[in-house]
Amino acid sequence: MSESNHFAHRLRRAALELIGGIALSAVVAIAPASAAADPIKTQVFLDQPTVLAGGNAVVYVVLRYEGLGTDQGENGPRPPLNLALALDRSGSMSDAGKIDYLKQAAKLAVDRLGENDTLSIVEYDDQITLMLPARRVGNTREIKAMIDALEPRGSTNLTGGMMRGVEEAHAALLGPANRPGTITRVILMSDGLANTGITDPAEIARLVRGAKGDGVRVSAIGLGRDFDENLMQAIAENGGGRYYYVEHPTQIARMFQEELSTLFETCARDVELSFRGSSAVKRVEIIGYDDANGAHDAHRGLEDVYSGEKRSVLLRLEVATPASGRADLGQVVLNYKNAKTGETRSFTQPLSVDVTSDRAAVEHARNADATVEATLAEAERSHQAQVKLFEQGRRAEAQQNLTTMTQDLETKNRTLKDDRITRKIEALNVENRQMTTAAASPEASQGFLKASKQRLYQAKQGNRQLYSMKPGDTGVAVEQLQQALKTAGYYKGPIDGKYDNDVKTAVEAYQRAQHMSADGMAGAATMDSLGVY
Repeated sequence: MSESNHFAHRLRRAALELIGGIALSAVVAIAPASAAADPIKTQVFLDQPTVLAGGNAVVYVVLRYEGLGTDQGENGPRPPLNLALALDRSGSMSDAGKIDYLKQAAKLAVDRLGENDTLSIVEYDDQITLMLPARRVGNTREIKAMIDALEPRGSTNLTGGMMRGVEEAHAALLGPANRPGTITRVILMSDGLANTGITDPAEIARLVRGAKGDGVRVSAIGLGRDFDENLMQAIAENGGGRYYYVEHPTQIARMFQEELSTLFETCARDVELSFRGSSAVKRVEIIGYDDANGAHDAHRGLEDVYSGEKRSVLLRLEVATPASGRADLGQVVLNYKNAKTGETRSFTQPLSVDVTSDRAAVEHARNADATVEATLAEAERSHQAQVKLFEQGRRAEAQQNLTTMTQDLETKNRTLKDDRITRKIEALNVENRQMTTAAASPEASQGFLKASKQRLYQAKQGNRQLYSMKPGDTGVAVEQLQQALKTAGYYKGPIDGKYDNDVKTAVEAYQRAQHMSADGMAGAATMDSLGVY
């Protein structure tokens, strides 16, 4: 079977496993309400709490968690920040004024730090220079003058610059940043390829995993269309930080601001997910994290969590079911630390399923919400495979597979009837069309790949806002939507990142003008028409 047919077959197989009468079933577990000081609320769902006896079953486990803050309250002191900036000053930063926007962003970051925070700055091209050794933030005028002196030159020793920042941030933990609850982060910014120094992706991933083990997280900001998005995503994922794609230099400052805001609102850190399977579990996968899969057990470090953030992770269990009774599957464990107090917390939930020979009982017990989550996760895994095929130059094959995926999802959604799947189908259709346009030039292809991979990267964590936005949503993506609507003449309100009634009204007006269904939801087709998808 070819690689593309394999993915299409897998999606169809998942459809057969998941489809069939859908009924709500009980939540398996929710973190106890008595844990008032707990910074995370956690829920666990099974798509199949009841399975057929004497065979093999695929059971999906949905883990959802939300950052709540801590018992110190919203107005309490935030954790001190130990920040290292690794700034690209290579020759390509002279293009389109990128170096000037970078300086502006770095200076804005300095302004947001307080006297309890520690800062270090590394500037790199093919040479690595420690511009500012780690110290408590004091004379910001002096620091800004150093930043203003940056000028583009040389090639890009990305790994060297990043790891020098890691070293300085780690050293600071034994010196000026040695305070309880300190959040340590390196922000790596680059617009190009790692073309000197250590360039092997596997070695770079190993280095940032080691840094994370030493308490230093790395976030990666990629600028423009010439950087390696696969490498930058891998750095963020293995380094426990966040990944940002900045299409235009004017957006650099906003992404720095977004990263600092999440750091300031961090409520849980050192988050680790584990699954310890019973003998009934033949294989476990944490969807989207191929390095975490195993025969019975799986383990993966996850990003820190900030107040108000909602995440989800999906596990896929292949289970050998007994002839009757109840089957123990093992347990899900989420370990983390309260970011403000440093207190270690743990959420543990045993998992089991009822076993029956009554197929109707199996279908009746299905959890519709968990089934939709599983459907979306499997679709996104196959979607990612098609983006990879496009990247390899196999566009026709990728587009045909996307068409097959769309048809499969439409069939499944006749039963599920869920708007989230409808929006995913819309996104697949848009990206299928975009592939044709993107193939016309290398520049267009790079832009498509970076945008598509960014959407998939966020969707893996349960954030599908880049596919579809709705009233109540907030953030940078909403700001970009507001700006596009304002440019098109449909929105007159502030660019504040809040999808309120004024934004909804503007979206509806735009949709009517474009002869679209005017539902006020900014789905992929609407965003694509506005040029922000």
